[in-house]
Amino acid sequence: ARYPADTVRLKAEEYQGYQRRFPKMVEKKIPLSIDEYAYFNPTPGGGSPFGGMTLKQSLAYGMILNEMMRYTDFLTMGALTTGVSLIDYTPTSSTLNALGLLYQTYGDNFVGTTPVALSGNSPQPAPKFLAGSPDQPVKSSGSPTYPLDMLAALSPDKKYLILSVVNATESAHTLDLSLTGSRLAAAAKLSELTGTSADAINHAGQAPQIKVKEVQLSGTPGTISVAPISVNIYRFPLTQ
Repeated sequence: ARYPADTVRLKAEEYQGYQRRFPKMVEKKIPLSIDEYAYFNPTPGGGSPFGGMTLKQSLAYGMILNEMMRYTDFLTMGALTTGVSLIDYTPTSSTLNALGLLYQTYGDNFVGTTPVALSGNSPQPAPKFLAGSPDQPVKSSGSPTYPLDMLAALSPDKKYLILSVVNATESAHTLDLSLTGSRLAAAAKLSELTGTSADAINHAGQAPQIKVKEVQLSGTPGTISVAPISVNIYRFPLTQ
């Protein structure tokens, strides 16, 4: 599931190398664009030309988006390969697949946000299974919160902390959350994308195996429990 995020990290490191060699790139604010990206791990069946999109793939794409947003000072565009890869369809019906639900959830929460620094005490280890390229990033992708992958951002109006937490393991994990420079208010909202198994899939005309559950959280949690095989986006109101 970490293959494609490591590739994003590699491209970012390469681009930073170009910036060091050619300082005018920074002065002129020449951006990086990643065009036509996709993670191919198809499951037989499904209406899209990529086969069925499973929950496992949406976990990988959550880490792709988190990694891309870590470099938005120079990575300003990413184009997913084809819109139909977000749906499962028949000649008479369609439904959002695992990937479509993921992009919908990120789009509802991260548009216009500003990433903020996030620290932790559990660094990501070197990848056990290398991506296809012989070139590997100097530093593994992801946040220092292994085995979770996390990204934090401020909403455009600076009134909310948006926190993405990807748990690509089959066990629940907990994290301790603390802020510097602001405080959490009550009544946070969680959008939790998960399914019946890592191979869960949504087919048009059938009961969905993957759903996004909206949960209202009470109080200001210091410790958060993260469900297995899930992508979680928390929206915390901030108070000064």
